[in-house]
Amino acid sequence: MNGMNGANMQGAMVGVPVPAGQPSELNYIYQMVENLSAQLAANQRTLEEVISCVGRIRARARSQSLGNEELISLAADEVKAQEADLDTYISVLSEAFDKARYSRDQNAVLLAQFAGTMSNMLRQFHEYKARHVADVSAWHKSYRAQLAEARAENSKLRDQIWEMQAHAGAANEKLRNFRKKYDENETRWEKRVETKAMRQELRFWKRMAMPHLADDDPCWSDDDDLVDVAEKRRLEEVQRITAETHATAAAQLAAAQTELGEIAGNEEDGGDQRGDEIPPPAPAPPSTVSTPHNLMQQLVGGVPMQRGDDENSTGPTPPPRPLSAASSTGSSGQ
Repeated sequence: MNGMNGANMQGAMVGVPVPAGQPSELNYIYQMVENLSAQLAANQRTLEEVISCVGRIRARARSQSLGNEELISLAADEVKAQEADLDTYISVLSEAFDKARYSRDQNAVLLAQFAGTMSNMLRQFHEYKARHVADVSAWHKSYRAQLAEARAENSKLRDQIWEMQAHAGAANEKLRNFRKKYDENETRWEKRVETKAMRQELRFWKRMAMPHLADDDPCWSDDDDLVDVAEKRRLEEVQRITAETHATAAAQLAAAQTELGEIAGNEEDGGDQRGDEIPPPAPAPPSTVSTPHNLMQQLVGGVPMQRGDDENSTGPTPPPRPLSAASSTGSSGQ
């Protein structure tokens, strides 16, 4: 009969056709049987413990020659002692439970604070990221706008340079054509040759007649490397003005240094007496003082190229031409 129960029953039914649903019902029945067997085993262990306790009580009563009343009173004392121990144990467990519950509440509060802090940090991080992205995009837009403006300005300047080069090339071509046409005239060429020969002969006879003059004297020049008289006067005037400007600037600087030295000495001697006085005005910066460079820029300046923001502005007027520039090619004619 035991061979047909449990797993042996399943092995015996291998290969035998069974109705639908019977295996599940058999499994349910087997599970109920196993549960009942486990319950019977637990009851058997409990019964064995009860029997062993009864045996110990009978052995104690037999060894101590106790009656039923005495045995019951002794058992009552033991039960009361166990109840006292249980009360102490329950109080310890209650205290531990209270501590655990308090720790749980504190942990819950800490977790809530941690969650709030993390959410705030995450929100601040997202705000910072959005602000950073906006700032970077704005900077890129501004940089691209500035770059486009600079490229447009460079393109404009490049166009002006190309136009200037084209005009210069055309002017050079016209000048070469003019010189070519000018030199192709035989009458003019012969006149230039005769004039050159005559001047050379005249210079030869001057050297013969005036041997006391040095060889590097301007008198023996061909007049092409001589500076015009009016230009000489203008250069001398510029040099004189430059020297005066240098002297004035040096005098102003020396006076300012002397005044600063006197003020520093008075402050050291007077102590706190001059503490509330207003200090003297500082000397003018070097950029505002008239220097030879600024003077030459004012005299010779010009506007080589116009930018977009200088279209309505007018540059400084150039210096006047020499008096002999309108009547000669720069030579003195002497």
